[in-house]
Amino acid sequence: MADGTGAVEIHAISKRRFDAYVVWARGVGPLPPITEVEWLEVKPAKVLATVFVDLTDRDLNSAVLAPDLAGKYRAVETLQSHTNIPDAVNGTAESMVRVLKNYNNARTQGDEKPSADFFAKVVKESKLHTRFKYLRDSPSAVAAKRLIEIAMRWYDNQDGSYVEQFQTTGFDPRVWELYLWAMLREAGYRVEQPKPAPDFLARGILGDFYIEATTANPPPPNLVVPLPETAEAIHDYIHNYLPTRFSGPLWAKLQKRYWEREGVQDIPFVIAVQDFHQDLSMTWSQSALFEYLYGVRIEEVESDGKVQKVEVPVTDLEWGDKRLPSGFFKLPDSEHISAVAFNAAGTLTKFNRIGIAAGMGEPNVTARHEGRRFANDNTGVEEEFSQVVSEDYEEDWIDGLTVFHNPNALRPLPFEALPGAAHVFEEDGLHRQFFPAGHLVTSTTTLTVKNGSGPTTSVAAH
Repeated sequence: MADGTGAVEIHAISKRRFDAYVVWARGVGPLPPITEVEWLEVKPAKVLATVFVDLTDRDLNSAVLAPDLAGKYRAVETLQSHTNIPDAVNGTAESMVRVLKNYNNARTQGDEKPSADFFAKVVKESKLHTRFKYLRDSPSAVAAKRLIEIAMRWYDNQDGSYVEQFQTTGFDPRVWELYLWAMLREAGYRVEQPKPAPDFLARGILGDFYIEATTANPPPPNLVVPLPETAEAIHDYIHNYLPTRFSGPLWAKLQKRYWEREGVQDIPFVIAVQDFHQDLSMTWSQSALFEYLYGVRIEEVESDGKVQKVEVPVTDLEWGDKRLPSGFFKLPDSEHISAVAFNAAGTLTKFNRIGIAAGMGEPNVTARHEGRRFANDNTGVEEEFSQVVSEDYEEDWIDGLTVFHNPNALRPLPFEALPGAAHVFEEDGLHRQFFPAGHLVTSTTTLTVKNGSGPTTSVAAH
């Protein structure tokens, strides 16, 4: 598609690529009810556009966007009441050409403010986190870096310490926060970042809720527990050790008593926890979190020649000299916690996959994502998968997220608040689970870098 002279090429692109640049732009307040149907680009992302249906009056409209002088993609022209989609695409393309020809003036908003630069070094090189340096410097992380560079222009440095922690001791927790922010925006929420806390206030058509992020972090070097290798060691690790890693951060958040703050007591409050205490430990984290939250363990019992799964109460957690109460949702004051959310896939590697799928990677870097998902036919069967990550690859930010609902919550979180997530809940005294088709269970990603005529290097990560 061109402007008649062939000077400007306008490409149809995927919603995935469009959102990689634009999903961050949602501010505060409820989102307008629209459905996007087409997405366009003047490469490389100089001008973007979308054609959408306004669900209020069924009008076919479009919006043209370009990066303002601070690098934030914002609307520069809005076109209304197109007759049909082909006319909408042609009219929008003409608008994109006009914007490009008057580019600097068209994209100037007049209220630009500098945003935080996550990669502007604020400490000595020796203090930088190894994974931050990997993100900053490694060819295999280029897609994640480019995606984060776009997102960071919209992210509020809420407590003034985000960049310093992102580069040093708080790298993993800050990536987890950034993941949650991305997930909420993709889910259609406008997201506020209250000061000083909780981390996020998600505002949507179906209601509002708070999310506070926390992480299970590495213990002191002398207390690191090696990853188990035998079946007996894995059982001990999952059922006795891992729950103790979740008890600390969740208990600490409970002691903050966020529900006593103005406004927080009125709507659901969710704690989102991630496990970074050891590389690859999150392979088993979700089942351990289930046990700690509900104070029950799922065991297989044979009766009359049949194997059945039964719930066994777990009153206390014991590991070494530690003895802690199990059943977080049974603790005093826990009724103020509506749910706990977890996603083993909410890591830097997810940013890389989504960045590659949005066309932000380099041609010499390939990624293969493999693991287990629930079948797409809603049978509830887990299936192995192996996919090359390309621009045809599909993955949502919410993919892999599980929400554990508190049966005693004073303000329950509706399932519809996060419909793309898996949900664990209590019904008739038993714990049940709902998994959307294709829900990600566990996975790893192998990134391969081809260095011209030199050696090929591969990196595996969650």
